[in-house]
Amino acid sequence: PTVEVGDQCWFAENLKSTKYADGTTIPLVTSNTSWANNTTGARCNVNNSASNTANYGYLYNWYAVDNAAGLCPAGWHVPTDAEWTVLADYLDGESVAGDKMKSSASDSPAWDGTNSSGFSGLPGGYRNVVGGFNFAGSYGYWWSSSPGDSSAWYRLLSSYSGYVDRYDGDQRYGFSVRCVRD
Repeated sequence: PTVEVGDQCWFAENLKSTKYADGTTIPLVTSNTSWANNTTGARCNVNNSASNTANYGYLYNWYAVDNAAGLCPAGWHVPTDAEWTVLADYLDGESVAGDKMKSSASDSPAWDGTNSSGFSGLPGGYRNVVGGFNFAGSYGYWWSSSPGDSSAWYRLLSSYSGYVDRYDGDQRYGFSVRCVRD
């Protein structure tokens, strides 16, 4: 499913791809040690449970986002930091856009937003740099394709706030991915 928000067209759910756009498999990494030591593209299920993929999609490290083969299907791409800003600005700014981007109590699966944008964000949490999982059910994290200094930019939605927060984080983190149309 997709959703039009302003002049942008977004996936209305997190990416669930097991392959890059060229058909190459994205390795599924379950071992904490392997995740922590990996500097190539990888994916995992939230809490290493395949049952979470239907709702949350996969978590990808930034090396998968940055892979030259392309993480999103043809005609789509991982949004830049600037494209995330355009989305938040269209939804009246980062201080209120988060509520509009989070799934509502009446959505299935549900969260605590209004989902007035149709973005349908869910709290998949993240995988940390040593391989552990954090904050599923409370926070949602999404990569941008924009690098920082040995880091990359991402967006965060929280159960405790209506904000869309912007941070840069270690490229070994595992975050959700949304695709935006080229």
